[in-house]
Amino acid sequence: MPMWLRKFTFKKLQEHFEKQQQQNNKSNSPNTTNDINEARNILKKAAASNPTQPNQKSPQQTNMKRPDFTTSKAKASK
Repeated sequence: MPMWLRKFTFKKLQEHFEKQQQQNNKSNSPNTTNDINEARNILKKAAASNPTQPNQKSPQQTNMKRPDFTTSKAKASK
């Protein structure tokens, strides 16, 4: 590859990634503080409700019969 083509390609790639980085920085900058403030508000609301124990549903009791494999093997061997 000729030197002029390497330099040209490198320069174009460098310009492209610099533009992309600038666009990312511009778009992320204002949202970052808003996101942090929103997260703080959510945490404050959660702390205000401050449940000592989270609400958990009691396990439902089912009337299913579970096989007892140890006794069924013992019965089969007798």
